Amino acid sequence: MRLPRIVIVVMSAATVVITSISMNAFSLFLTPIEATFDWSRATATIPYVFAMLGWAIGGVLFGKKADDLGTRPVILGGVLLMAAGFFGMGLSQNLWQLSLTFGIMTGMAKGACGLVIISLLVAKHYDAKSRGLAVSIVQTASPLSPFFLAYPLHYIIVNYDWRMAAMFCGILLLGVAFPFGWIGARDPAPSSSSQREAASWSSCLPYLRDRSMLLLFAARFSCGMALFQSVHLVGIAASKDFDPVVGATAVSVFGVAAAVSAVAFGWLSDRYGRHQALALTYIFRGLGTLAMSADFSNPLTFYIVVALAMGPTFGTIGVQNVMFFEMVGPRLAGLIMGLSFLVHQVGSAGGPFLAGVYFDVYGSYDGFLQIMSLILLASAALVYIAIRSDDAPLPEPARP
Repeated sequence: MRLPRIVIVVMSAATVVITSISMNAFSLFLTPIEATFDWSRATATIPYVFAMLGWAIGGVLFGKKADDLGTRPVILGGVLLMAAGFFGMGLSQNLWQLSLTFGIMTGMAKGACGLVIISLLVAKHYDAKSRGLAVSIVQTASPLSPFFLAYPLHYIIVNYDWRMAAMFCGILLLGVAFPFGWIGARDPAPSSSSQREAASWSSCLPYLRDRSMLLLFAARFSCGMALFQSVHLVGIAASKDFDPVVGATAVSVFGVAAAVSAVAFGWLSDRYGRHQALALTYIFRGLGTLAMSADFSNPLTFYIVVALAMGPTFGTIGVQNVMFFEMVGPRLAGLIMGLSFLVHQVGSAGGPFLAGVYFDVYGSYDGFLQIMSLILLASAALVYIAIRSDDAPLPEPARP
């Protein structure tokens, strides 16, 4: 069955809203898990560290599978694996079980049914003139996940417990995400030129030696590190003497701001250039993160700073995904995007853990936020440096 492109985009976005719950909602699980097991903040983030590493490995493995087999079986299998991970999380009784179920299982599943593979799916359906906007519309789904789901999860955690909330996530994945994925996860009809042999792993090596590609990978690492803000957002709000409701509201503010900025930066990248729009996202995030280290007298100011510091996150990810797709072509895009997310997720694993260690030692996140702001601003400079000159072109993209 051939579906209109807009239906592909809508169904894909609906799938991502649910599958993104695995990472975006962990800040709601963090303090209840810490209290249940009487762990330190750093120890309680270890399952998330494993999830980031699992996402990194899954992104590469499933990215290559998507290049070879198409995105549909990869996405649907990922949803099933993630549901199993959440059901296992609800039954976990110790650290290694949480690290296996929430960490490795949901993390690897995220590499199969998260933004990388679904961005690849949507990018295949659009040409360069509208690809940035189309992919960015899908990026809005991930930040909208906490907007739709943060309060229901918070309600279940407060009135029941975090285990019941984990079970609820598994049910959503099976009952909502899988049907949406079944309808919308459809690759374009293959052309005769796409019937040839799958690209080998070594096909990506010329691209990985390119200076521009390496600089963009370095910038993507800092993007991953900065995601500690989403994991610790409720904790950051508490460190500013706000109550848990302000923290939960901040998670939703982040979702709305990220959705708006994803579309805005996708449109800007189509109109004014990918590198320029990407660098701008890092500048906003760096300045906002610096402002987040200040003291706040009221929640409204805190929400505004959260929107500035964290809102452009999915604009960054969306524009980068389009850039990698266009640099290497559809035949290698899944693998290269997966490798870029391997770098991203190493940062995503280290950032939350280091922030937890910093908080345990100093009782505040402010110093770590200031360091992170400098890293993000440096990444904006790296993106500008990565703009290629005519005398140093990338290898020709792999054709479909």
